[in-house]
Amino acid sequence: MNSRHNQKNKSLLKSEAGMTLVEVLASILLLSLIITTFLSFFIQAAKVNNQTDAVNEATFIAQEQIELLTYYATTKTVEETLDLIKDESPKMVSGFEVISTVNNAGGTLYSVTVEVIKEGEVKADAKMETRLSFRTEEPEE
Repeated sequence: MNSRHNQKNKSLLKSEAGMTLVEVLASILLLSLIITTFLSFFIQAAKVNNQTDAVNEATFIAQEQIELLTYYATTKTVEETLDLIKDESPKMVSGFEVISTVNNAGGTLYSVTVEVIKEGEVKADAKMETRLSFRTEEPEE
């Protein structure tokens, strides 16, 4: 029985059923290529996610400024609003520069534009425009 067991062990040692160094290196190379490809997808997704976050934040800031100017249109004259805009322009909010402009679109109708630009950039991250009719001075009696 013992000689049979020894013969079996010797035959197992003689068979070359393992992996060679070249096969191991090739499999490591293949795995590295696959992992690198997936990592580049994740890196690109993170960059797009950051850009989307910046645009979303800029849009919220622009919407907030438009709402403020809409409030001014009902409570202040266009001259008072222009003075307020001039005093705070350019306004910085959360690392974004907010530029508001008011232009006469004819009669009592004014075109109001708000641009939001990330600090240090040239291109606007968000731009909104609306038309407002400002309160006029009440005639004194």
